[in-house]
Amino acid sequence: SSGINAEWPLRPGGMWDNTIFIFFSDNGGPAKGHSIGQSNYPLRGAKYSYWEGGIRSASFVHSPLLPNTGVVNTELLHVTDWLPTLTYLGACGASDTTGTCQGPLLGDVDGVNQWSAITGAGASNRTEFLVNINQKIGKGGNAGLRMGPWKLLQGVMKSYNTALSETLSHLSPSVLEEDEYEEIINGATAGSSSQLQLYNVETDPSETDEVSSAHPDVVQRMLARLEYHKGRAVRPRNCGKDKDSDPTKFGGVWTPWLDSC
Repeated sequence: SSGINAEWPLRPGGMWDNTIFIFFSDNGGPAKGHSIGQSNYPLRGAKYSYWEGGIRSASFVHSPLLPNTGVVNTELLHVTDWLPTLTYLGACGASDTTGTCQGPLLGDVDGVNQWSAITGAGASNRTEFLVNINQKIGKGGNAGLRMGPWKLLQGVMKSYNTALSETLSHLSPSVLEEDEYEEIINGATAGSSSQLQLYNVETDPSETDEVSSAHPDVVQRMLARLEYHKGRAVRPRNCGKDKDSDPTKFGGVWTPWLDSC
């Protein structure tokens, strides 16, 4: 119904014919908290994790401007691609699906224009993306990189039990005692690993078959790429907890309290 409500006010002025609606989620569902644990089965993992269940997002684009509709698109896109894609659309229009128009120059941004991939006129302009880097490798830190069909995980990762996640997908607290539900959630998210892990997420999206020993060349190539990204990383802005930030010290208002940390 929300889609109908969004369409209705745009019809009279003709804006609907020149509008592109983009719907996407920012991450997978959390296994704990938010009132109810959620399952991303058959994908492994959950929100806050580097597994596919935490980072793979369901999305769709709807518009009268799309040349092809009702199709499933499996091209590789990243959230940072929306900025150059939308600025390109604003400058060049939706009808230019071949990249003839260059669009605005955004400088050195992480995203790439993906309009041709979205419309089906071409393949994705992206072959890799950085999942995340926590620089404290060896001290509880971790990193993840997607390159083509491969995903490399480095460092400490919460394991997530895919089989128990499947069980969780069929259950809810309404049919279980609270302690029973908590036991399943804990089982689905228990354990950790501290090693290099390699998965082919095109053939194994559930990440059940770890294949780093079979593809040492891929591992080394992706480790080198991770080092490149680490060299470009900026200093983390997360400074940790500080009791001096307590809003009770500022009239009950959350407000800046430091110039830097």
